[in-house]
Amino acid sequence: MTSISFPLPNILAIWLIFIFWAGALGIYRTLVDRIRSGLVASPSSGSQIVRLFSDCLQLPNHERPFHVEASTLSSLQILLGFLVFSKFSTDYGQAPENHFGTLTFCFVASLSVERISSWMFPKKITQSQNIELYLKIALLPVMLIRLICKPLSFLILILEKGMESSNQKMVTEQDEESEVADHIRVVGREGANLDPEILEIMGNTIEMSQLKVNDVMIPRNQVQILDVNDSFSTNLEIAKSCGHTRLPLCDDDLDKCLGVVHVKYAFRALSDTSQNFDLRKITKAPARLSREEPLPVALKRMMKLKVHMALVGDQFGGIDGVITLEDILEEVVGEIQDEFDSDEKAVEKIDENKWKVSGLVPVHDLPEQINLFEDEDDTATVGGVVTKELGRIPENQEILELAGLQIKILEADDTRVLSLEIQMVDKETTISEETE
Repeated sequence: MTSISFPLPNILAIWLIFIFWAGALGIYRTLVDRIRSGLVASPSSGSQIVRLFSDCLQLPNHERPFHVEASTLSSLQILLGFLVFSKFSTDYGQAPENHFGTLTFCFVASLSVERISSWMFPKKITQSQNIELYLKIALLPVMLIRLICKPLSFLILILEKGMESSNQKMVTEQDEESEVADHIRVVGREGANLDPEILEIMGNTIEMSQLKVNDVMIPRNQVQILDVNDSFSTNLEIAKSCGHTRLPLCDDDLDKCLGVVHVKYAFRALSDTSQNFDLRKITKAPARLSREEPLPVALKRMMKLKVHMALVGDQFGGIDGVITLEDILEEVVGEIQDEFDSDEKAVEKIDENKWKVSGLVPVHDLPEQINLFEDEDDTATVGGVVTKELGRIPENQEILELAGLQIKILEADDTRVLSLEIQMVDKETTISEETE
């Protein structure tokens, strides 16, 4: 066997560095898999760490993160390991009679070390209680290999797009969209004796695994808050009228949330003779979730923290809205109503050309005949679009006409439109009225 000229200590040192490097990256990759499986929650400490995981979780479920970086480190690690074992067998072993056997042993040994450092060791680390510490230690190596491999990742992306035909791309997208439906059909075939209601709940549960927090959260413009700068009596009136059991206590807006107040504790404070009761005394620290958190993970985390309401944060440190346990459970069992919930329909048809509509209804839930908002974002509400068109909050009983529709504001407060009436207007009738 030909002697290798590299000194063993130098090769060994470089190899050990790559072993540590691959292990650090493996921790991040393995933890992403556990988060997607609903086994653990996303890390909540360290802005850079949170941003890294947010980027990884936005990828399709079948695509593992940092695959180019991991492949690069694995290749280098196997190569250096092969050189180490070859050099060791040459310098300190007996002269081998079977060169093929020696080469095979060196390759298998280096591959085994690579599997242990890149997969088995990270898997054990991600199940430990000190995972936050390991993530901080591994952050710098992960950021470094990500920076080094950027040109290579860009080149591979161009090659993938060039080799993928339009037909293949369409098939891939269709497969991703039908993945959940396939699961439901399999469950239906294997459980033919199950009640339809149970099958529906099972299907909803499978579909929930594809949802994220931002799919079911309450947007911040629909969140009723208590303001610590207002008087106790003012906040008490809000608690009485809103009908919610828990409300965020904020300093001016939701971005400065001080905690969550349970209404029953606020009413108990009525026994206090002081009219300046400080609501901060009865608040609980708010839990915070990422908007990209998978819904099953969010549910487990809220149950572990024993909270019914959590804030939904964005990557810039602000608050996008709130999410409750009821919002998550409704994705499984359907809409939950108690005896205090209003039975009023979100969209109620009054006659053939007239509808009563809640201002909180998304524009995509409107009847097809109402095409005023067809160019708006699907996440926009009817009240929000009307407010945008006017440039202000409309007043009660105010009437306006937009795109052949007559809109009457039935109820509005200082911050939003609560309900309105939409009527299709005949253009000829409108012209004759203007002429008169």
